[in-house]
Amino acid sequence: MNAPYDPALIAAMGTAAPKAPVDGFSVMPDSVRISSLSLGWYPLNIERRELEPGDSSLPGGTKEHLIFVSLADGRCVRESGGGVAESEVAAGLVSVLPSETPVRWSWDTRLSFAVMALEPEYLNKVARETFDLDPAGVRLLTVEGQRDPLITGIAGNLMREAMNGDAGSRLFAESLAGMLAVHLLRNYSERAQPIVTDRISTQPRAVTQAVNFIHENYARELSLSDIAAAAHLSPFHLSRIFKKATGVTPHQYLLQVRVNSARSLLSAGAGDRSLAEVAAAVGFADQSHLTRHFKRMLGVTPKQLRQ
Repeated sequence: MNAPYDPALIAAMGTAAPKAPVDGFSVMPDSVRISSLSLGWYPLNIERRELEPGDSSLPGGTKEHLIFVSLADGRCVRESGGGVAESEVAAGLVSVLPSETPVRWSWDTRLSFAVMALEPEYLNKVARETFDLDPAGVRLLTVEGQRDPLITGIAGNLMREAMNGDAGSRLFAESLAGMLAVHLLRNYSERAQPIVTDRISTQPRAVTQAVNFIHENYARELSLSDIAAAAHLSPFHLSRIFKKATGVTPHQYLLQVRVNSARSLLSAGAGDRSLAEVAAAVGFADQSHLTRHFKRMLGVTPKQLRQ
């Protein structure tokens, strides 16, 4: 494939007067198929988009950090920072575009992808409060075509929330925003000026281990000690750093996972299962526990959702 780029344009992007960044989700609105914008989420939103062959230029970049997850194969050329990156896009590949990064894309195939928009001020907050870093010394990196199961998993969960639009989705999205911010800072950033350096590696890794353990074991009886052991920390230490990273305690996060799993079962029909069986399948002691937490988080009872 011949790259459809203009060297003069690339040079101009690097030397022209700075342009104001735009709202990332305001670009090419006709391509939107699913969006979370109407749900009032903050600091993380998601859209599913489909594009016919074409191009798009953002001389001032976007206000938000954009994280793309490809949903189908295709080809794309990205011009940014004085260089050109031409890539074969495959389903599941992840790309990251930091805020205020001038960029031009062109593509000669149909593209289908999910794009998450994360507010920079939230990422700065996580850098400061979780990693003890000066946000001025943190720079998110531009990344193309990475395999990243954690990011694709976050995108999948957010997309399901956006499609269902149920009560409680904002809280669920906020918890995923914390996980995404920690992951980006750990794996896709240049970090400088640490305030307390001994926490940089242990905190995010421990939180990720705890989250993975919860998702893998939520259907059985779990204690805080079980989760802490999986993260190789004391229960007290894990509780403190987990809430810093995600905004909720490990127990609250476990309840969120169980409630959302129950909702998914009920939304899918759950066959002939009784509510007591659904409760047991997602880790609640009984139907009353499921109903109480379901109503508190989602605003409706399991029975009302099923009707």
